[in-house]
Amino acid sequence: QAHYRSTLDFGNDALQAAEKGMHKLMEAIKTLGKLEVSENSSFDSDKLEKKCYSAMNDDFNTPILIAHLFEGVKVINSVKDGNAGLNNLDLAKMKSIFKNFAVEILGLRILKDNNNNNNLSNEMMDLILHLRKNAKANKDFNTADLIRDELEKKGIEIKDGREGSSWSIKK
Repeated sequence: QAHYRSTLDFGNDALQAAEKGMHKLMEAIKTLGKLEVSENSSFDSDKLEKKCYSAMNDDFNTPILIAHLFEGVKVINSVKDGNAGLNNLDLAKMKSIFKNFAVEILGLRILKDNNNNNNLSNEMMDLILHLRKNAKANKDFNTADLIRDELEKKGIEIKDGREGSSWSIKK
């Protein structure tokens, strides 16, 4: 999100903000493929495209480009929610804009195996909770507490209940 000539901030807050922004952008790209065409357009996609080209012609100004793409994200979400519309021409132009600028120029890719990664993460956490449950059953409370404390350091909260333990990522 920074210009290529400026200092990059790799702090945790900056990385989390970038991840959140990328997630929103990727969700909008997925949504773009599912939008219904309207008779009338409430958005000028040609103007957005000109802004994007202008940002690239301004010394490859990617932060400005990303800001313009987020204007498009707002439009996509408005159309999805039924508060705006895109005709056939503007919808095709929006798809082209996001393909050209987000995918081709910025190199962003939608990860196809995201569900497999989530399933693996869930299975790993189930295994960890099972090991913790066994440690508690064997009265090895030091190991059970160590597992809970180490997961908490990683931002994962363990909740013990009557039906067993559950986990969630701290916000």
